Amino acid sequence: MILDNLEPRAAWRIFEEIFSSTPRPSNHEARIRSRIADWAAQHAEKGISCSLDPAGNLFLRRRAAIGCEAWHPVLLQGHMDMVCETSRPEGFDFLNLPIPIQIDPDGEWVSADGTTLGADDGLGASIALALLIDDDPAFVHGPVEVLLTFAEEAGLDGAYRLDPAALGIEARHMINVDSEELGVVTIGSAGGGGVRLETALAPDPQASAQDLAFCELSVAGLRGGHSGVDIHLPRANAIKLVARLLCAVESRMEAFLVSWDGGTRHNAIPRSSTARFAVHQSDKEVLGDVVKAEWDGIEHYYKGKAPDGSILEPDVAIEIRDLGRAPCISASKTAEIVRLANALPHGPHRFSPSMPSLVETSCNLAVVKVSAGDGQAEFSVSARSNIDEELESFRRGIAATGHLAYWRVEIGESYPAWTPDPSSAFLGFVRERYEARLGRPVAARSVHAGLECSIIARKVPALSGNIASIGPEVQNAHTPAERARIADVQVLYDVLKDVLSSAKRMP
Repeated sequence: MILDNLEPRAAWRIFEEIFSSTPRPSNHEARIRSRIADWAAQHAEKGISCSLDPAGNLFLRRRAAIGCEAWHPVLLQGHMDMVCETSRPEGFDFLNLPIPIQIDPDGEWVSADGTTLGADDGLGASIALALLIDDDPAFVHGPVEVLLTFAEEAGLDGAYRLDPAALGIEARHMINVDSEELGVVTIGSAGGGGVRLETALAPDPQASAQDLAFCELSVAGLRGGHSGVDIHLPRANAIKLVARLLCAVESRMEAFLVSWDGGTRHNAIPRSSTARFAVHQSDKEVLGDVVKAEWDGIEHYYKGKAPDGSILEPDVAIEIRDLGRAPCISASKTAEIVRLANALPHGPHRFSPSMPSLVETSCNLAVVKVSAGDGQAEFSVSARSNIDEELESFRRGIAATGHLAYWRVEIGESYPAWTPDPSSAFLGFVRERYEARLGRPVAARSVHAGLECSIIARKVPALSGNIASIGPEVQNAHTPAERARIADVQVLYDVLKDVLSSAKRMP
């Protein structure tokens, strides 16, 4: 056990022995679901039951302490899956290997060695499960319910397919444990939805017959980040950097794309991207000059020091190397793809006029897949907004960009924003206990990330107006630099335990 001496021990033990040890990419939750169900059966003597709805959401319940049977149940809610990203050159088998967790040398943080940690949301879920087995004689509580959904990171699928009647959810108050900032109660979140743009490709025999020089251009080493939480930070998008370089090339000479890949998922800012293409042999020397000139500008911007000494992208790197001949598309189709990539938005689109520090609407150019051999080009864009109407308007604008290029466009299903209610009596109740434990004021904020709260509230109307979200400090979620602050876990555990102990007085 690596985390055995951390407090609260039950929460860290569950995180290490269950969540970190069990592979759980989105839409591959069968093993973690089974592992949690087995754990619940091992603790059945504590009055813990476990059930599944037809979709695969997991529901656990602990009976009330003696004398507290009439208290209203409280629901703690999180998700089972995790974002799987690695910086290891050899890759990482997230479907079969445990997460290589570690305590950082400073002793303040837990992280993983070259992969995402999965504290989002394995740590919040571990805290919730640990409370189910807390045997403190002074811990009086009503019925405690825990809902763990699946495929949250893939698009909140579990929340959408939740069947509350099948699970027997009775709670009228819910605390989501998927927030990532200590000292903050989250009371609102962004809605979101994707836009996919695609077109058919065909290798160009005439281009392939010419005297061409083939090369591979790669951008890597970026910080990446959560496409909601980190979208406002001055971090680079690898797809956009490759698009910028290709645009500089295409403006000076004919280029012929072979393939282009970048990004892995809708909710992660792309950290690497690689394009394979050809130019005329007579342009090869100029190609090097063009790429170098453009890259010098990129490095000057992203590796320049800010007044505080920080560097935006300290590890950003480019590599260009020769490549063997391969099927390629025409120069005109290449130019179309490159120009569309440059036209598609990335980053904050608008900040909230009522909360100027909050990104209201944003876009992540998340994935590019271009293959002359496979005959397909595709861009996946993920948009978010804290205002549902603004989200749909923004997505129509992105779609219009694709239509102008005569590409096929699909606007995917969206999930709704969670509208904040600062006057909620339940918020005041949670905030009071949080402040008592922390010893300082606690903020109530909306976030630009997506949470399941609004969807679950629609499924369980009794919860409306009685939902809050809290969590320990988790930094760099959705990247291999993800880490969780150790001391915060005890704080959150204590706050939740106090809330459950005080449930009789809940508004």
